[in-house]
Amino acid sequence: KNLPVAISYETMTESERVEAGLVAAVDSGKLTEAKSWSYTLKQGGDYQLGTAWVEVLSAGEVEIVMTLNGKVVKTVTASNDPSKVKGRTSDDFGFFRLESRFEGLAPGSRIEIKAVPSGDVAYRLAFHFVSTTPDFTGLKVLNVADYGAVGDGLTDDMAAIHKAVAAAKAAGGAIIRFEKEKHYRVIGKDDLTYEVAFELFDTANIKIEGHGSTIILHPPDGLAKIQRSRNIQIDGLFVDYDPLPYYQGKVTEINIEKMTVDLVVPERYPVPLTGKCESKSPYFARSFAPDHPGARTSHKTQSIYIDSVTALDDPRHVRLHVGQAAKGSDFAHRTMKPRLIAAKKAGATEFIVPHKEYGHRDGLTSILRSARIKFSNVRYYVVPYFWMQVKGNSGPVTFENVDLKMKHPETELLASWRDGFHIKNARFGTLIDGCDMDGAAQYDDTFAIYTRIHNVVSQESNTLTMDAGFRDHKDLHTWVKGDWVSIWNKDQTHLRGMARMVALQNVPESEKRFHLTFEQLPSGIEPGDVVINDEVLNRGTLIRNCTTSSTGAGPYASTRFRASDIRFENTRFESFHFKTEFNPFWGTPRSRGVSVKECTFGGPRTMVTLSSPIGVHFEDCHFDGVTVVAPSKAEKVVFRDSSWSNVSKMI
Repeated sequence: KNLPVAISYETMTESERVEAGLVAAVDSGKLTEAKSWSYTLKQGGDYQLGTAWVEVLSAGEVEIVMTLNGKVVKTVTASNDPSKVKGRTSDDFGFFRLESRFEGLAPGSRIEIKAVPSGDVAYRLAFHFVSTTPDFTGLKVLNVADYGAVGDGLTDDMAAIHKAVAAAKAAGGAIIRFEKEKHYRVIGKDDLTYEVAFELFDTANIKIEGHGSTIILHPPDGLAKIQRSRNIQIDGLFVDYDPLPYYQGKVTEINIEKMTVDLVVPERYPVPLTGKCESKSPYFARSFAPDHPGARTSHKTQSIYIDSVTALDDPRHVRLHVGQAAKGSDFAHRTMKPRLIAAKKAGATEFIVPHKEYGHRDGLTSILRSARIKFSNVRYYVVPYFWMQVKGNSGPVTFENVDLKMKHPETELLASWRDGFHIKNARFGTLIDGCDMDGAAQYDDTFAIYTRIHNVVSQESNTLTMDAGFRDHKDLHTWVKGDWVSIWNKDQTHLRGMARMVALQNVPESEKRFHLTFEQLPSGIEPGDVVINDEVLNRGTLIRNCTTSSTGAGPYASTRFRASDIRFENTRFESFHFKTEFNPFWGTPRSRGVSVKECTFGGPRTMVTLSSPIGVHFEDCHFDGVTVVAPSKAEKVVFRDSSWSNVSKMI
């Protein structure tokens, strides 16, 4: 098979590095004296220090000092013996991470990173210092109207938008401008082919200026697909769908014996299509039982898998034929009858049903293997399946004021059928700032931040033969020479040690096997041990100033961490399940180094579950009616200056 090639700053051309915002890439090699690296910034904005670490190679300490215009902003003391450093133990990692953010810098600002060993100490360090703020200085403006876009909400503007994008690519970059507050209908092919309005593959220096206009997509299409690209921004858009990828109906009867649900569908939706859904995706409806008469929130909700739909006496009076099990899901053995009984017992008043052709299909916006990407001031009203797929990015990705909020929460119950921010294998942490979600109307995780583990098959000298992780994903394109890995026993209760990868070799005749060669390996490695690429753990991800709401048919929104060094700041979690997840079925690593500061947890059914994390720090947080639960192997959990109300037990 043709496997994708790993993309990193080292594999980019010089011009691509500039587009990606690279200021410096340092891999020092062995040092024994003090050394500093300083940079005067030509461009203002925000910057990140990523894939950054220091390793002390001999007895003693090294202090890393970061300054901004001469003022110290961060210090890290690293030691060959971590147990001698405050907050570390002898079981801790053998080297120290340096990921950092520098925000709101003015042009001409000076950043210095200085390493100061205490005496005759050997060490080495590495980092990438990059701009996260896209720059479009000097680029020409292309108006979509000049390429035939009408913006009347009726004309199909897909071809015109594609022409404008093609012209921007041909020019080496441009600002594509939409007319203020117009409505651009985007249809393209009508044969269920997944298309996007903005297809940005292998390109750079493109900004979409929406000026408050609305893109009306036809499902299963999506807004954008950005892949192997740099210096991209999409700003100032509303995103809607017509037809909607779902419909709601008022329940007239739930028949347990016949396994059917009868609905009356209002005029605001098209007449539902009947027959059997042929999509390979899971096809499930969602029951809704209000908390109280007239409420638009529900805690007794169930996913009900549907075999087919038939019309009754009227095209808007339909019958859902419920399947025996959760066909197409990862848990296909789960039976539907208990769920249907529960929905009836709870007094379900409505069902949300995927459109027979468009529901549970595509629709996602994706950012793949790219750098210096920003979405800002974008509001989605609904999406057909997943919302944001953010995977394998070599550089920073920013979401600023990007919302998933229903247009009519007083009547509607669906924002998305699956995950919201689905973030995997990022080398730089993603920034999610000022984003608001109708979380209980998303029927999966609002934030899913993760990577996958791999397992050792055998060892020969400094080479490990590996088995692919969950669903046989080798993820070969995520490995780059020089990556650090952590090696754990099978249950991830004991760290064998750290190792730096120097070579990767695929085993093409095997769907699962590949080889990793390291500088050296720790002792005691056994078959079945877990290997985690520590450079793609989404380190430095920051989620701040966000909110989730309880509107919708889900019991709550949720987050699942399978990553490290994630921070939450000043975020309100309402009807939310905040969860650090450890589940061998999903091939997940234990979460490490999660920081939660000045956040509020409250509202119906909000939960905090700490499943096997290594380090979760809550500071200045408030828990209203929420008891924190740590069911298994939670280590280094700290609560500082936090408060609880309306609970009998805090933890």
